[in-house]
Amino acid sequence: MILFGIHSPIVVEYEETCRRLGLAVSAGISVNDTPRMVDGSKIVSLDEFEPGEDRDFIACAFKPQRRKELIEMAQARGMVLCEPLIDPHAILARTVRVGEGSFVNAAAVVGAVSMIGNGVLVNRAASLGHHTVLSDYVSVGPGATLAGNIHVGEGTIIGAGAIVLPDIRIGANAIVAAGSLVRKDVPDGAFVAGNPAKERA
Repeated sequence: MILFGIHSPIVVEYEETCRRLGLAVSAGISVNDTPRMVDGSKIVSLDEFEPGEDRDFIACAFKPQRRKELIEMAQARGMVLCEPLIDPHAILARTVRVGEGSFVNAAAVVGAVSMIGNGVLVNRAASLGHHTVLSDYVSVGPGATLAGNIHVGEGTIIGAGAIVLPDIRIGANAIVAAGSLVRKDVPDGAFVAGNPAKERA
């Protein structure tokens, strides 16, 4: 397993999940900055790294656009997105499908018949209800609750502690601010905040 990322405390969470799963982290690839890793001796710069037999990687970044950029950068060098990294302390229904290069963090709960795309981050203690769809590169913050039958478009961020009520569609590249209560659909590219959540400039 290769952790491909930037200067971010979330890198340690990825590394810790690998350890709990019994996966060896062979390298942490530094892009623009140094990843915060427990074992700093494994950090190499992108210029120094040439993929060998171990080419499986996961992109360590919270922001969806940055994660997408890292994935494209790594794939251009012949690296391959890893199988989803699902913390053993997460709870997923048997009917859940999780895409390549996605990370489901500790204490997250994902309900039945949910689908998680590629390169998605579901952060610690987030709760996704039944029939939830997260498109590619979505980020769900710690403690966020998506109540069920929710569709989230590509590249959207759901902030920490946000609550999305059932049967809501959230568009692509939108931002739901931390702590917001979403009671109606959110259009593409919108920024919503508050209780109830309203579109902001």
